[in-house]
Amino acid sequence: MTIPTRRLAALAAVALACAACSKLPASSSTATTTAPTTTIQGASTPALTKAATYRAQLTYLLVEHVFLLARVTGQVVNGAASAAPTTTAAPTTTSAAPTTTAAAKPGATTTSTTAPAETATTATTAAPATGAVQTPDDAGTALDGNSHDITDLLAQAQGYGATFGSAFYDLWTQRIGDVAAYATAKAANDTKGAQAATAALATNATAIGTLVHQSNKYIAVTTVKTDGLADELTTDNGAVTAFVDAQASKATGATGDVVTAAEQVRHTAVVLAAAAAKLDPDQFPGTATGTAANLRASVTSALAEHVALAGLTVDQLVKGAAGGPERAALDANTTQIANVVTANFGDPAARQFSGIWGNYVSSLAALARSKGGSGTAPDLSGVGAQIGNFFGQQAPSLSASTIGADAQKMVDALTAYVAAASSGGQPVTQLRVAAATVPKLGSDIAEGIAEAKPAQYLP
Repeated sequence: MTIPTRRLAALAAVALACAACSKLPASSSTATTTAPTTTIQGASTPALTKAATYRAQLTYLLVEHVFLLARVTGQVVNGAASAAPTTTAAPTTTSAAPTTTAAAKPGATTTSTTAPAETATTATTAAPATGAVQTPDDAGTALDGNSHDITDLLAQAQGYGATFGSAFYDLWTQRIGDVAAYATAKAANDTKGAQAATAALATNATAIGTLVHQSNKYIAVTTVKTDGLADELTTDNGAVTAFVDAQASKATGATGDVVTAAEQVRHTAVVLAAAAAKLDPDQFPGTATGTAANLRASVTSALAEHVALAGLTVDQLVKGAAGGPERAALDANTTQIANVVTANFGDPAARQFSGIWGNYVSSLAALARSKGGSGTAPDLSGVGAQIGNFFGQQAPSLSASTIGADAQKMVDALTAYVAAASSGGQPVTQLRVAAATVPKLGSDIAEGIAEAKPAQYLP
């Protein structure tokens, strides 16, 4: 799927599920007057079905993956990290790719290697402690942990078999190595090296698509409509190499390009989760592409971006530098989250939310600057309660105490990240702890909104 096509899909979802929320995937649901919130398999309401949970978890991990990958490639282009030798792994057999698209219906849960997610899973892969790229800090290790989590989530699907996890991890790690090789070539102005890395990424995309297709007939490899898995990964690879190009050229728009790549990969999460839910409907019951599932994935993605962008902003501020493009992107993310409030509770509520969230972001920035010797450290212990109370005022189905506790866990983890980033500890691992709080917070907000507006958020 091309970049313009994905943006059209997002706009279509805006009209269907969340008029002011600009990043929702398209929904296949048809509108009815009421949502059967008490008869959905897998949960009591549409946003909490197992299929919707699977999609939200995969969305969070893939969004996190893009930001972690950008951290690693940023070090590669600056000469602080290098790609380790890798070999191309491929499925043991091949099969013809169908020329029609698989039906889209995502769903499931996963875990983080740094903090528990909503549902625990057991690891299905045995691999080295670090991935394809060695970094002087823990970014490479964090990226590899994320790769294991993605692998474990995909391997949950019962129809994929016992050997899928190790095969997928090998190919996914190869992809990271190919991206690192591209970054190395761009930093050295090595045109032939960059072309070779691009070709390797294309080969890898086909190999991953073929592997998944062998386990799941509902995943196409390539299609006429360019919505097979290899097509999806090709588009994702293009977005990744675009931000690597910006990093190598020291462009101020590099952070914006990373955000673009993170939002692109959300559609790949839909394709992967949809096919798993279709293959194993008993394992992943419920809805994965209705308006409630769209809302949950959108909120989860925006919060995952918030954590990643907050981390990048803190990195600058603890060194005494200005927030720059990172802070600008973080502020834009605040607007994105506020759009969900606008769509569901109106402009006055959105203005109130923006004030609360904006003050929290400013306080987090002040805390980071204080570590660099500028100003005093503010107290962020009450932020969660403020956010929870705001949502609790909007509808009885939105629990102020639950959302407040969820939000405070995220804030506390980001506060710990500030300390780690300023002390030279293992900050990226701590950032993964903060990211792991996102699925629960996103779930509780989306579920409360879906309960409050059952006619708008259908299965």
